[in-house]
Amino acid sequence: MDAYSVGELNRIIKQTVEGEFLLKNCIVEGVISNVKRHSTGHYYFSLIDDTGSIDMAMWRSKVQQRGLEGALENGLLVQVRGNISFYEKTGRLSFICEDIRIGTKSDYQIAYEKLKQELYALGYFDERHKQALPPVPSCIGVVTSASGAVIHDILHVASHRNPLVTFKVFNVPVQGPTAGPVIARGVAMADADPDVDLIIVGRGGGSMEDLWCFNDRALIESIFQCTTPVVSAVGHEVDYTLCDFVADVRGATPSHAAELSIYPLVDLQEEVQQKLEFIHNTVQYRIQKEKQQLFSITNRKITVPAMNLVHQQKNILQRFEHQLHSAIQKKSQDESRKLAILATQLDNKNPLAKVIKGFAKVDLNGTPLQTIQSVQIGDTLDIHIQDGSVKATVQEVTQRG
Repeated sequence: MDAYSVGELNRIIKQTVEGEFLLKNCIVEGVISNVKRHSTGHYYFSLIDDTGSIDMAMWRSKVQQRGLEGALENGLLVQVRGNISFYEKTGRLSFICEDIRIGTKSDYQIAYEKLKQELYALGYFDERHKQALPPVPSCIGVVTSASGAVIHDILHVASHRNPLVTFKVFNVPVQGPTAGPVIARGVAMADADPDVDLIIVGRGGGSMEDLWCFNDRALIESIFQCTTPVVSAVGHEVDYTLCDFVADVRGATPSHAAELSIYPLVDLQEEVQQKLEFIHNTVQYRIQKEKQQLFSITNRKITVPAMNLVHQQKNILQRFEHQLHSAIQKKSQDESRKLAILATQLDNKNPLAKVIKGFAKVDLNGTPLQTIQSVQIGDTLDIHIQDGSVKATVQEVTQRG
């Protein structure tokens, strides 16, 4: 039997699927999830239930014709009428909507709105509880999955804005029915760490069900009780969880949260330089003012002893000016040296510095591997590098020397 090309196989699938009578003008019921409105006005979303999920699209003309503009949102239980479509080029199947009948809200949406109203009434979202973010944090705690993209996005932003900032990762699951309390404990651990000046908690995008653990009451309580400022970074810009409302600041994405948390080093250096210039100009102004007063005295007709006194005071003032200028210059040099030493110390303490520089971190069963005595042939190793993780199986163990 001859092999099909990909295009031939996709063409057969398209003819079979789109030619099936049962799939024409059919009606399917489910809950809207991960809805997105394209700039063209088209709507794209998933329809899900306990048995599965299917991608759906509704063109702008149909949305306007049915009066559904702005009516489609996550969590709605709907009945959708339309046809199955198969796109040959990518081999992707989707359901093209002709009409949508909106029913009741899903159990997820009802539970979300109920808990949101309860927490709002208790004052959990009040502005008076919000803490200001530290202007220049030296250490940021990140509560997320160590193998996810969030930590890499944050490190990428930090490397451009301020590479002197260090990070501590509190590894937690970010999806699943039991993830909420675990994330809550991760937040509490970060809050109790004396090195952490700021906490970022979050994960990448997903459906309402994927992000549901960030609506867990235990997590909301943990964030509310934090004495350390918290930035929420859950999902994409259109995704909102209760974690976003209780946090001190919401980042639209993990990268945006990093931008909100990390002050650019270039801007900080400019501010220090501006303050030094202000001090220098203030001192110069005071000196010039004192000189003018002395000059005004010399223009008067006074006795020789008085003139001698003026000259003496002038010499004293000049010495003071020289000493003050030298002191400012020495102080500036001392502070620059301290800043350089601090930068080196911070970089040495950064647990992820070696990963950023090209080294790898190797874990065995979640524990850093430090000696070959701990590994056996057949063990599975997790190798973390700057832009992701690799799983490897030990085939040979060789002792050095």
